[in-house]
Amino acid sequence: MLDDYVKIHGSKDGLVVIASDITDIDTLKEKIINRIEHSITFFKGAQLTVKVHNLDVDESSIEALKEFIFGKYGVNVNIKKIQERRLKNVTKENAIFEGLDEGMTKFFNGTVRSGQVVKYYGNLIILGDVNPGSIVQASGNIIVMGTLRGIAHAGISGNNRAIIAASKICAMQLRIANIISRSPDNDIEAMYPEVALIKKNKIIVKPLYLYGKI
Repeated sequence: MLDDYVKIHGSKDGLVVIASDITDIDTLKEKIINRIEHSITFFKGAQLTVKVHNLDVDESSIEALKEFIFGKYGVNVNIKKIQERRLKNVTKENAIFEGLDEGMTKFFNGTVRSGQVVKYYGNLIILGDVNPGSIVQASGNIIVMGTLRGIAHAGISGNNRAIIAASKICAMQLRIANIISRSPDNDIEAMYPEVALIKKNKIIVKPLYLYGKI
């Protein structure tokens, strides 16, 4: 589905499209055009910033795409590469982190903002919110002291015992090891801290006070 690949939100710089999983220019072009044509009046004359993560193309292809969209739809497009912030870590990237009750832990002080990627090979604790359009990744557990609205991927090196916990889980997407769960439409925000974990090969979200209980 379209929303599986492209997310859009407003900002002080205009409309922002997050297309972090798209790797080729033709797919990006198709998704942007579909978005615009679904709401042509909404996009007309707008400033559109497209943030990509895995797109690897030459500058001439990007310029051609921008010119095509402006010529056909009158939409100014600015394409930016998402900057990945790597934290210093001595754990090997391909090691399966097994720690649950202990282990290497990184504290990230502040809000993880749209377009930002925070990655750590160990446990990761965010002392703030995780905004839409951002990504947090850890080979161990992820704990968010604020609201989790972006993408969180715990157990990235294969640890299916990892958990994701937050004061509020309103994530665009949750991943633990190789299991993926997307936020349902019209999801109701819980009024209590929650924890996500794998049970019977699926990610479930439950109240944090029930963690460890049957």
